[in-house]
Amino acid sequence: MIATAPAAAPFDPPGDRVAYADDGEPLRYLVRGEGPPLLILNGLVSTHHHWPFFVEHFRQRCEVLFWDYRGHGGAAPPQDRGSVSTEHFADDAHAVLVAAAAAPAIVCGLSFGVQVALEHYRRHPDDVRALVLICGTWGHPLDRLSTAPALRRGLAAGLRALGRFGPLARLGLLVARSGLPREIAYLLGGAHRELCPRAALDGLFDHVSRLDPGVFGEICASYFEHTARDVLPTIQVPTLVIAGDRDQFTPPALGEEMQRVIPTARLRVFPGHSHLVQLERPDAVHAAIDEFLDDFDLRRR
Repeated sequence: MIATAPAAAPFDPPGDRVAYADDGEPLRYLVRGEGPPLLILNGLVSTHHHWPFFVEHFRQRCEVLFWDYRGHGGAAPPQDRGSVSTEHFADDAHAVLVAAAAAPAIVCGLSFGVQVALEHYRRHPDDVRALVLICGTWGHPLDRLSTAPALRRGLAAGLRALGRFGPLARLGLLVARSGLPREIAYLLGGAHRELCPRAALDGLFDHVSRLDPGVFGEICASYFEHTARDVLPTIQVPTLVIAGDRDQFTPPALGEEMQRVIPTARLRVFPGHSHLVQLERPDAVHAAIDEFLDDFDLRRR
């Protein structure tokens, strides 16, 4: 019998608290539950759609902090589009922890959020009590195709240029609502057709379609340009790396390398699962994280 996607648990997007970044940019966040702080870092151009099961589970034992990157989640685009970057997002995560008086925290990143988490550790190591890195890489994701710097530079420049062509870029973003990106995600191992809740993908692509084109171009460019490879051997906090063996976006070989290079890392690979394993097999992923928290006595505040 083919397994089907679990029903999504209720989870409202953030908005009940506001932190302010160093440049004055407002950052909406919410806090759910009590216990050791656990900070969530979203994937690329995404918001709350990937976290319903996660928040519902961990709010029973942690103080879960969810927030949206600047220009995301319905927020107005920042005046300085150049501030939409991996580095600024890492500093914004620090601002959220300061506002919530929640540092040091267990920092959990998904996909692109892994890059933000590693950059956060580089820039604000005292913020981080432990790292949970789900289906991500340290950076330079195009290196799987070519390590040529010209490819990264050219794609980043093209994305930024596209973002400046408002009507054309807006038309392109509206394609996200067509259902085509969802089918591409299934084809490329970004999501499991039977196991990943369709509502999560539809919500994600609807969010993408509403993004400011300049914000979309800048953050996608930063995603391709950024690397925190040099940070990996410096990490001194407990680290859990999670991967899906059917993930073609960030294959398990990347998780294996992070395990080898990060002195404190352990790796869990989930067979038969894709880039969104925390949505496809939430109970098992939660159990792996719970075990990690218990093994390192991270339940104490």
